[in-house]
Amino acid sequence: MINLPLDKTNGKSFHIHEDSLKNITSELEAFLQKKHHLNTKTFATDVMFSHELKANNLVEGYTDDLNAVKEIINRRYKNTNKEQVTRILNLYHGYNYILKENNIDKETLRKLYSILAKDLLDKYEKENMGEYYRLQKVYILISGLLSKTPSEGIDAKLIDEFMDKYFAFLHNYEMGSSTTSEYIKSQILHLYFVYIHPYYNVNGRTSRTLAMWYLLNKKAYAYIIFNRGIAFKGSKYDKTILESIQTSDMTKFILFMLDTVKEELEKEYIMESIADSIPSKLSSLDYQTLLYLLSMNSMLTVKDFATMYNRFNDKKSVNYHALKVRGLF
Repeated sequence: MINLPLDKTNGKSFHIHEDSLKNITSELEAFLQKKHHLNTKTFATDVMFSHELKANNLVEGYTDDLNAVKEIINRRYKNTNKEQVTRILNLYHGYNYILKENNIDKETLRKLYSILAKDLLDKYEKENMGEYYRLQKVYILISGLLSKTPSEGIDAKLIDEFMDKYFAFLHNYEMGSSTTSEYIKSQILHLYFVYIHPYYNVNGRTSRTLAMWYLLNKKAYAYIIFNRGIAFKGSKYDKTILESIQTSDMTKFILFMLDTVKEELEKEYIMESIADSIPSKLSSLDYQTLLYLLSMNSMLTVKDFATMYNRFNDKKSVNYHALKVRGLF
């Protein structure tokens, strides 16, 4: 067991059981050794501005269609939903910021948060924000429900102290030299940020974007795809976070995130193999269709697909002929 230099307000330190992570860590390392192209900055940026941008919002229940996301970031939208446009553009600008800014500290985090939260905070949230973090208590919403334990972020007076521990861990603590070790560290940072909950709103998107920021700095590019995997896991993500915080044991959360990213990388490889085997270029809809088919555990019927599509996108009627799934049904 490894006791991490990340404690809770009750004095207990978070910990992980490293032996439990060995098998899946080895599997991921072996997979990436044969798929070098997945661990490139080109792959990371392509994923960031398509599926990851959609998924980072989708984790919090916002079902933005992938084509709508692309239209909004290319400023070719006719969307009148100001909040949707703002959320998507904020993430787009936030991703551009973390691609250009290498330093992660109190000042650059403040800048990133100002980008992600722009025009999304209410009057109370704005009036009760300090220079860096919230000044009052916050209640944590999990999957649209007020969670019972924990129901609040840490005491606002302690945020500075605990965020200093966060940054010290980020800059000084070594988990190992492999890209998978860096991914594990990024997810420890992800969970600890959620535990602190330094803001009133947009904590989740900020925690996940910070994890991506760390991975970019460490050139662990393949693991950028983790948000997409979370989106397919439903409430398991929230439940695993709560359990890890309650027990001070991050192992289950780290295993969950390792398994999640492994599944997404395997899907990505299969989709690329299919794309390489056909003469024409896959459209965004083709690509998304393949992703959903690979993510489905039930019978592969048009109705099943339409149900899944509407679960992860703006509600619409899905026409079989429009899917162009090339005989996959």
